[in-house]
Amino acid sequence: MELDIKNLSFPEQVKTVRMLLQLTQTELAKQIGISYATVNRWERESRTPHLAMVGKSYSFCMRNGIADGT
Repeated sequence: MELDIKNLSFPEQVKTVRMLLQLTQTELAKQIGISYATVNRWERESRTPHLAMVGKSYSFCMRNGIADGT
C-alpha cells in the first residue's frame, strides 16, 4: 500500500493516511498518541504540528506501509 505523499501538504497527508487506513480522527489520534482535537486541527489547517509530532506521524506511516523511509 506504499503511497508517495511527499507532495501533499501536511493536512492533506494526515487526511489521506487516515482515509487509506479507514480510521476516524479519534482512532488515528489514539494510534499516534495524541488527542482527537489535534488531528482535527491538523486536517483543518488551524494548527501546525511540532517537529516531534511530524516524526511520530511519519513513523506511524512507515509502520503501516504508507511511507518508504526515503
